[in-house]
Amino acid sequence: MTADHPAGEPVVVGANWYRFASGERIVNEHVMSVSFVWIISGGGEIHAGGQRFVVDAQHVVRLPWHHRVEYRANTRSPFHIGTLHVVPRHDTSVPVTPRVAFLPGDPLLADPARHGDATQFSPGVSSLRADAARRITQYGTIAIERLGEGGFDEDYFRALGRLIMIDNAAWTSDHAQHAAVPGSLELMMTFIRHHIAEPLTVKRVAEAAKCSETTAQRLFTRHTGESLQSWIRHVRLQEAARLLRTTGLRVSEVAQLVGYVDPLYFSRAFRRAFGVAPSQFARATLRP
Repeated sequence: MTADHPAGEPVVVGANWYRFASGERIVNEHVMSVSFVWIISGGGEIHAGGQRFVVDAQHVVRLPWHHRVEYRANTRSPFHIGTLHVVPRHDTSVPVTPRVAFLPGDPLLADPARHGDATQFSPGVSSLRADAARRITQYGTIAIERLGEGGFDEDYFRALGRLIMIDNAAWTSDHAQHAAVPGSLELMMTFIRHHIAEPLTVKRVAEAAKCSETTAQRLFTRHTGESLQSWIRHVRLQEAARLLRTTGLRVSEVAQLVGYVDPLYFSRAFRRAFGVAPSQFARATLRP
């Protein structure tokens, strides 16, 4: 490092949940962090670095140091997101202010203790199926919980920052695949999410976008890397996981709500996807 850019270590300076209103649009012109955004539910668009990402509950977006970002929530199913902010290099001799610099006039925008490289990587999208992206969202959840407890343990958040940047180095970006999703595919995805408890055939989903079954299959394979039915299974199981974490519903009730008639078949599918039975998955969450 030069004298202008002293040695430093990564540190988490912010993390939070945010639930968008229908059609809500937010623009942040100067975000001085490496940011990770994961979609908990719903969907919308994220614009950054001249790219457009159409995202839903399977996606994780990474944004580079000092970026401009615009969020556009869907009207019918606006996204609920988690965000995580890391300063890649923070002078170890200077106390950390646990706040993200993004507002005009904020002195932290020019804080000499904070450093990053805006050209280190371009904006990119991955998914929860990718190990590095999934772990980063887990670290983000931990950061949100710890920040919500009050106080700021600098050693803890520096250690967490190091772990995040290690996984960041292993990030597998898939932005080319998801950057431009056709409108007909968006219609089908939205239809699936809003009818997840019902029987969903390829024919019924294709009719929602007024396209042929062949076109529907081709669009899903090309833009998601999965067949239409595989994508439906993924959405069903992600919604099941959300319900098990956030409600007191029985496994059989959750199965019905996500379109599984047979609770035993649902339990087998859930175990294959998450490595644990849905009953155990539910017990791992602290209830009110």
